[in-house]
Amino acid sequence: MAARVLPGIEPFNQGSLDGLCGIYAVINAYRLLFGDMFEPERATKLFKKMAKSVPVAVFEGTSYQEQLDLIALANRAVPAKLRLEVRTHVFKKPSNGPAWRVNTYVSRLREEVNEQNQVAILGLEKAHEHWTLVHRLTPSTLKLTDSDNLGTHLRLANIGVTEKTRKNLRIRPSMTILLRPWADSPNSLYKRKRRSLG
Repeated sequence: MAARVLPGIEPFNQGSLDGLCGIYAVINAYRLLFGDMFEPERATKLFKKMAKSVPVAVFEGTSYQEQLDLIALANRAVPAKLRLEVRTHVFKKPSNGPAWRVNTYVSRLREEVNEQNQVAILGLEKAHEHWTLVHRLTPSTLKLTDSDNLGTHLRLANIGVTEKTRKNLRIRPSMTILLRPWADSPNSLYKRKRRSLG
């Protein structure tokens, strides 16, 4: 007897049943920032290494701290010329400061991401609990390199940043991770300058 195929039944996609989006976000960050220098073979090895280090990610995803740990692991596993500088403090709300608003958060994110060679891993909540990668902001959208089915962009009109937002998705500003090549870091440039003077 032939199998019955029901019309209109959509297949499960990668990400629908697993929590590997955090690992993909890190690997995609390397791919975006280093292009062909980050070869598929290196990506495969790094994927296996990160998946083994956080096996629970397959079922439960990764926390913010686990994301930082994955990036640290990746930085140890790749050559120095491919290491990333991780910056998180700029999005931590001051204890006595005002709450983030969409316009202030997006303004800061645009300033950071639209600089040369910088991307951001964002933690999303609500309809999705998901890590995604932003590589550009336009006046109305976040441009994505996403491992799931979010597409190539998110409209800013559909995004909130507070716990009580009624928008489709909530970005948690304190879970924003900025990444750029270590070679482009002011810290690295300063150290190189000091070495050349010494």
